[in-house]
Parts: sequence; C-alpha cells; structure tokens
Amino acid sequence: MDGDWKTFVRRYRLRHGLSQARMADVMGVAQRTISRWERGEDSPSVVQQKRLRDLGWAPASSLLRSLSASISLCPAPRALTRTPGLTLQRLSAPALAKRPSMADWIGRDLAPIATGVLEEILDDGVLQRAIANGEIQSLVTTTRSVLQTAEHDSIGLFRTTITYFFHEGTIYNDAIGFPAPPDAQCGYSPVAMDDALFDG
Repeated sequence: MDGDWKTFVRRYRLRHGLSQARMADVMGVAQRTISRWERGEDSPSVVQQKRLRDLGWAPASSLLRSLSASISLCPAPRALTRTPGLTLQRLSAPALAKRPSMADWIGRDLAPIATGVLEEILDDGVLQRAIANGEIQSLVTTTRSVLQTAEHDSIGLFRTTITYFFHEGTIYNDAIGFPAPPDAQCGYSPVAMDDALFDG
C-alpha cells in the first residue's frame, strides 16, 4: 500500500459508496485533502496512514478475506469484531451511515463504550465462558443503541444476529442487524452450538 495511497483511498471510497466529502468526515480532514490524495498531489500523514490501514484491514487468511469482503458489500448494517476485547475490524457502508462516528473506532476495543444490552452480554460471565468454550453459535438480540457514541440517542430498535466463530485461536463475531418492530422487547437469547447444528 505504501506509495500508492491515491489508488487505495479512491478504491476504498468507491467500494464503500462514499463521496469525497463523506470520506473526509471519516478521516477527519477537509474534502479538498481527499481530492489531493486521490490525484496524487499529497500523501496522508503517518497518523492518517495508520488510520487508512485500519480502515483497509486486509486479513491474511482466505476465510477472513472473504468474510471481510462480504461485510464490505453487505446492504445492511454489519460489523466484524474480534477478541480479546471487542476490537472492531470491519463495517459495512450501511453500518457506517447509521453511525458515522464508528469510523473512529476501527481497530479499537468497543467494550469501554458498550451500553444497554451489549453491556449486559459482556458482563454475563456464564455466557462469555460458553462463547469462549465454543458452546454458543450465536446470539439473537433486540436492542436500541448499544454504543455510547455521538449518534446514541438517534439509533432505533434493531434485531441483530451475532454469529461467533474461532479462527486461528481467535474468536470473531459477525453481527448483522435489521430494524425491529417498535413494540419488540429488548434483550438477547443465545443459540447453543447443538441447537444450530441440529435445527430442522
């Protein structure tokens, strides 16, 4: 990627359906800066290059590369995180549109800003041990905003399926959400690995 930032910035922006102005918001720079980067008239600073690397996270394994591409192209809010912690790896464009400040959290642990149902999930020691032991395949959740970000108060009710999987000794989770009915009850329910494997 070094030396070819103009190609990387343009490809990333177009792949995620971002205008130069929206990409500028994601990067915390002026729109004209994105334009200069894409024309090769200027290069990102070292700090900005790290940010771009985090945004363009390219996993080594073919499984994670495929999953990362799938998330990038997903038409619904979707995110990939890994443990330890709850480190945000990849977001779909609709997830970023729903909560633009999440661009600041790519590569960072989300646990410190968890609230509501997500905080309950992270604090549920029995559930966390079952996930770590590979006994839980997924969680089905109904939530309002689960992260204390600038958009916290504007996030509606969502039904989200969080799927857990192990890869090379690391636990990942793939969360995809859709708007929930306004009368849905917030909460979460685990799907045991056995239930998932032998369901109808």
